[in-house]
Amino acid sequence: MFGEPGSDVFGWGITTLGNCCILNPRRTEKLEPEQECSFVPMPAVSEKGRIDASCHKPFSAVCKGFTYFAENDVLFAKITPCMENGKGAVAKELKNGIGFGSTEFHVLRPLKNVSNPLWLYVITMFPKFRSDAEKVMTGTGGQRRVPISYLEQYPISCPPIELQEQFATFVSQSDKSKH
Repeated sequence: MFGEPGSDVFGWGITTLGNCCILNPRRTEKLEPEQECSFVPMPAVSEKGRIDASCHKPFSAVCKGFTYFAENDVLFAKITPCMENGKGAVAKELKNGIGFGSTEFHVLRPLKNVSNPLWLYVITMFPKFRSDAEKVMTGTGGQRRVPISYLEQYPISCPPIELQEQFATFVSQSDKSKH
């Protein structure tokens, strides 16, 4: 619908993924130590875009040593073999709208009036996006990771937000018809 990542078949111009979202956003919410939030380890994210956010923990148990994200952020597994296998999802149904999870996720937060979470997720699922990411992984053996610079600099054409929203509605409708 929008062409391959990195192409500009519709004349929207080429930008970078980093200009279309906030990468690994910092937490701005003030949370109480006992406030519950979703805890999402790597096994709770599927290769089919599903997330199991049903595990809840108090903020005090997850505030250090885990990756922060919020409702509608996109999780992208950055470590091998999870990245190559296609692990990733849009964060949905988080307890109190907040989640913490594996440090092996990069988080992409949509920008208001610029990007839709489902559109961002689909970009990260393109085979070309994943194969290009695999080429720039750093580290050794089973500990290879996609650097954040890859996401920051990845060339894309950003369609108007109205088209992204139409796309998200269409995908949501087709997902409902599968159940």
